[in-house]
Amino acid sequence: MAVNGQDLLRMVASGQAGPWWLSGLRAACRAGAALYGAGAWLDRLAHERGGKKRLRLPGPLIGVGNLAVGGAGKTPLTLEIVRRLTRLGAPAAVMSRGYGRRSTAGVSWVWREGRLLADAHEAGDEPVLLARRLGVPVAVGADRHAVGLALLAHCPDCVLVADDLFQHHRLHRDLDIVALDASDPLGGGFVLPRGLLREPPTALARADALVLTKVAGPEQIERATRLVEPYLRPGAPLLACAYRVDSFCGPHGQTVAATQLRGRKAAAFCGLARPESFARTLEGLGLEIAAFTTFADHHFFTADELRAVWRAAEKAGAQMIVCTEKDRARLIDQPPMTGPPLYSTVLDVDFGDDSPRLDVLLRGGLEQWAVAR
Repeated sequence: MAVNGQDLLRMVASGQAGPWWLSGLRAACRAGAALYGAGAWLDRLAHERGGKKRLRLPGPLIGVGNLAVGGAGKTPLTLEIVRRLTRLGAPAAVMSRGYGRRSTAGVSWVWREGRLLADAHEAGDEPVLLARRLGVPVAVGADRHAVGLALLAHCPDCVLVADDLFQHHRLHRDLDIVALDASDPLGGGFVLPRGLLREPPTALARADALVLTKVAGPEQIERATRLVEPYLRPGAPLLACAYRVDSFCGPHGQTVAATQLRGRKAAAFCGLARPESFARTLEGLGLEIAAFTTFADHHFFTADELRAVWRAAEKAGAQMIVCTEKDRARLIDQPPMTGPPLYSTVLDVDFGDDSPRLDVLLRGGLEQWAVAR
């Protein structure tokens, strides 16, 4: 059976028994992890000790990052933070590196003045998703400082919210929030390539707040809290949120309540870091999964691949085809498929009892910027 790179990485990180060659690969990866960790430490040290210049934008910047690669849920968290800022009376804009984009432009606008200006090829799937859902200024580029300056030139009073900044030491943040998947908050406990961590767990001490994402209940929160509390900076809050799907985007862009589709037979496909989480979500919504096709994270689907998905759906007798909202953003210039209609999940975030604490955290970050300016 063929194993792609993402599956192999998770196999190595899991610590579970596997093929005869896996133990040797893990030993090699431990050596690689030592080198990777040393490199990450030296890069951070160079910025902290002044060897590399750290830049500050002329406006407040909130960073949303993670400790482990893939699947921590930064994008829904970023979406919720922008919505909260808007409700608090602070207009926001989103800046991103634009992971997976094929454009080499310095700064690319995704959304400006009420218009979508780029697709996922040009900007990456997550910025396009955020632009469509939020309708706020969104720009991408490899030089995050240049992107921030462009956004602030367009909307000087905006609060900038940036994803994937925790390891980007070049840029000062007024509030550093780290998303941790509640099911595995420490990514197996090892740095790449032996585990899933970009940095050792001790790096969490730099964060101003930690957010446990995709929680499945109080017991999971308690377990995750025990794991991360030793690394939490004194006074830094630890929040928790659940991700839920209450509705779908229908074949013509219409909103369809999830309850209306309960009991239907569906074929699903996705290009995610953790496809099993998507399958569990659909089953939890009462859909019968007749076929399930997975691709690599951020994969751009070809017409042939989509035709294969539709053929599998028809063969399985599916009444509908389902993908995530992020996957739908990557369906670019593809011919319409005949057969079962396409629906995509609409993901929302629920902070529950921690909702007031999130507002307090965001207000505190803005106050810190006002004092420092």
